[in-house]
Amino acid sequence: MSTFTHTRNTLVLPGITLISAGVLAAAVMMLHPEASGAGAEARLQSLVAISSLSMHVHLAMIVFTIAVWLSLAYAVRAWPASGWVWAASRLYSIAAVAMLGAALISGFVMGAYLSRALPAVPAIEYALPSALLAFSANQVLAGFSTVLMSLAILLWSAEVVRHRQLLARVCGIYGITAGTMCIVVYSGGMLSLNASGMTVVVFVHAIWYCLLGSWLVAWSAADGNNSAV
Repeated sequence: MSTFTHTRNTLVLPGITLISAGVLAAAVMMLHPEASGAGAEARLQSLVAISSLSMHVHLAMIVFTIAVWLSLAYAVRAWPASGWVWAASRLYSIAAVAMLGAALISGFVMGAYLSRALPAVPAIEYALPSALLAFSANQVLAGFSTVLMSLAILLWSAEVVRHRQLLARVCGIYGITAGTMCIVVYSGGMLSLNASGMTVVVFVHAIWYCLLGSWLVAWSAADGNNSAV
């Protein structure tokens, strides 16, 4: 039987935050712009054109990432004796920092650099190497974060699935499956973390946040002694 500390009154807010952040993150990712154009010059100009929308989308995603991070960090208190949750929370913290770095580069650094560099260089191609470096940094950080977040969800779910409640078991089974699939698909080169690929990852993770948040809220509202479930 899994131990679950009697903290019902303190889990409602993190549960609601997980649900809200998950839903809003999935919705905002549908607005994520993507550069277009046949050549390097066209794509760089496109990046400048979409920089304002990109900044706002990434700013929102930064807020949601921090909200989920803090909510999960607080929810850890409900599993003080679980090594699975302890490891998952640490991995998620590392992943959140990496994701914030990726969002800052894509949403702020890239646009700010191009808006200053393009008027200053004799030809637009001169700005390409630095833009490619920033893009590469974004992709490495996003990939690293995707793997660690998925692993954290998998490990956390390995603890949640042990609980008796149906919603907890659904959350656990989904998390184990989704976490494993995200790691395998990305590591196998079957998923590119462009705007579309990252949207898929956000949607998959958001479902787990909503399931976990719903269970935390439901447990917190339940009657009876649930100090060990």
